[in-house]
Amino acid sequence: MSVPTHSPNANRLLIADTDTEALRLAAVVAAKLGYAVASASNEAQFCDEVAHFAPTVILIDPQVLGANAFDPLRWLGVRLATATLILTSAQDPIPLTPEEINMAYGLEVSSMLRKPLDEGSLATALTPTLNLSRRISEADLRRAVDRAQLCTHYQPRMRRDADGWSITGVEALLRWNHPEYGLIFPQEFIGVAEEHGLIGALTDFVLQDGIDCVSGWNRAGRRLGLSVNLSPKLFTDVDFADRMSEFLWNHGVAPEQLTLEITESAALNDPSGTLEILSRLRARGIGLALDDFGIGYSSLTQLYKLPFSEVKIDKAIGMEIPQTPAARMIVRAIVDLGHHLGLAVCCEGVESKIALDLLHKCGCDHAQGYFIARPMPAEDLSRWIDAHGGAAALRAAS
Repeated sequence: MSVPTHSPNANRLLIADTDTEALRLAAVVAAKLGYAVASASNEAQFCDEVAHFAPTVILIDPQVLGANAFDPLRWLGVRLATATLILTSAQDPIPLTPEEINMAYGLEVSSMLRKPLDEGSLATALTPTLNLSRRISEADLRRAVDRAQLCTHYQPRMRRDADGWSITGVEALLRWNHPEYGLIFPQEFIGVAEEHGLIGALTDFVLQDGIDCVSGWNRAGRRLGLSVNLSPKLFTDVDFADRMSEFLWNHGVAPEQLTLEITESAALNDPSGTLEILSRLRARGIGLALDDFGIGYSSLTQLYKLPFSEVKIDKAIGMEIPQTPAARMIVRAIVDLGHHLGLAVCCEGVESKIALDLLHKCGCDHAQGYFIARPMPAEDLSRWIDAHGGAAALRAAS
């Protein structure tokens, strides 16, 4: 059970273990340091807490959560998890090194603790990992905007066609090149932005940077679509659709090249206000995707009452496709439902050719994940496309 966080900047620790004494001791030490705490004693709980509790630090003994000790780490890597890991183990020596974990899964490991745990070693490990957001202020974020410390990375998306897949679009993902802390992911500062009214400026940055790139790609003969996450805080801006339409026109980008992604929770917060804003956007030809579908408190009525053009299956389901029959059944059901409602369907979390082939067979329209490519700066994306022979020539055989 999660302990509610007290502010959008709270430090959040997820303890993943089956050892009740380890769970109790870690929770006590973490609470003293100011962490909000959640726990998980099996893989299903672990996945659910990562998705909904959004931990900033994970204290985990990966060998006790499932049959394969690498599964929790692989799952975190696929989700682009930015939480810092503290590994625990009863084995001597601990079988994985931080360097091996970082190279294999792209995860940051700050400490490795041998069981049985004690209060001193836990405090020593947890103190340096106190969330950056506690030290990130409104002034810091304003300086980041003013001093061009923000940047956008782009992750390619594939579209299904008759003989395979082709790269036809990208998702824009915000990053902060912090002068002291290095590259920071949005989970660390979006709360500060929403609390202090800066989310509009951050969204404008991503949209402007992304549309500038799409405009350049258009001129170079590469017609790529762009997907951007839209904060629910912007659903009160009735002029947003007009400003967006004008901005696209001025940059020579067709409205259908832009898709705005909205999470299920955001769509549920204010259905009537959301409907007005989304309807204005769709009337101007801009695409709308229901993001992270399948893991939240899904309301199927959103799929036909709100004017979405696409539904995105959450990566937590997508990454389970190769090994979990239930995940494959869920994906097929969402694809069938989406198509009957006239919606395109995209699956995130594609990390293998097996998954991509299965998505092709069940008729999924779009795919996105590490097997295709990791997020990258725009200049790297252009080189990546060139290396693969151009966007239209890219294929993944089914």
